[in-house]
Amino acid sequence: MLRTVRHIGGAMRGAGAEQIPVLVRTLNESKVSKNALRFFYSLGYKLDHELLRVGFAFHFQKGAQITVTVSSVNKMLKLHATDEAVPVTPGIQLVEVTAPASSENYTEVVVAVSSFCEYLAPLLHLSKPGVSTGVVPTAAAAAASLMSDGGGTTL
Repeated sequence: MLRTVRHIGGAMRGAGAEQIPVLVRTLNESKVSKNALRFFYSLGYKLDHELLRVGFAFHFQKGAQITVTVSSVNKMLKLHATDEAVPVTPGIQLVEVTAPASSENYTEVVVAVSSFCEYLAPLLHLSKPGVSTGVVPTAAAAAASLMSDGGGTTL
């Protein structure tokens, strides 16, 4: 089984962030061995919640190296029970469009991602995370479902 640890940093803030059509974040990703969880526990981390993403990704070059990931998000009712995971929003997939950028080229990458997303606009509901006008009722329900233990109790 392929395992990846991903740290997604906070969103770029300020007047410049409000004016661009995409969300800019730092992202660090690393492949890890099967004992990574034990390593994180030894560092003092604790497991608050566990999600299983099932889907696919494809990569292409269009002004930038763009990755499109289509996945469904599943909540695990029991610790590490991947075979018992239940969909957070049945029948709805999360579509993420990402591209690596540096401080020197992020303007060009923003243009490339925005241009590509224009092709997706007729097919998908597009929004920047955290923008309340972009939240659809199913997204609000998904967030509420993620924060409950499955029995109606909010965590």
